[in-house]
Amino acid sequence: QVASPQAIARGSALPTQRSPDAMPSKVRCSHLLIKTCNSRNPVSRRTGASSAGVTEEAALKELEVIRQNLTPQNFAEFAEKRSDCGSFKSGGDLGEFGPGEMMQEFWDGTCALKVGEISGPVKTDSGIHLILRTM
Repeated sequence: QVASPQAIARGSALPTQRSPDAMPSKVRCSHLLIKTCNSRNPVSRRTGASSAGVTEEAALKELEVIRQNLTPQNFAEFAEKRSDCGSFKSGGDLGEFGPGEMMQEFWDGTCALKVGEISGPVKTDSGIHLILRTM
């Protein structure tokens, strides 16, 4: 089940947040990004095509379909085939990062996951993501 754009905007699409003292100093994740008409840079790094015609609703529907078949084992394959981020080349792997190195919504979405879990949709200025926490 995918959250509505309104739920994403309210942050209620994220799993329950952990307490600040449980926040890690570094995490690692992979992600699958779909850029939309509202993305700060609405051009896919995978295809070079504009996402100016992609609504958030269309992106959410596509992510819902993808999420139904997504597992930690096949996440990289899906990211390589569909993610609009340049990390598609590495299966969506963003490497390690700490607080302040990513947009706050992305950091919060990653920290809310246990290692091996895949998020629901997480909206940032870049677009809408599915995140797999790997560390």
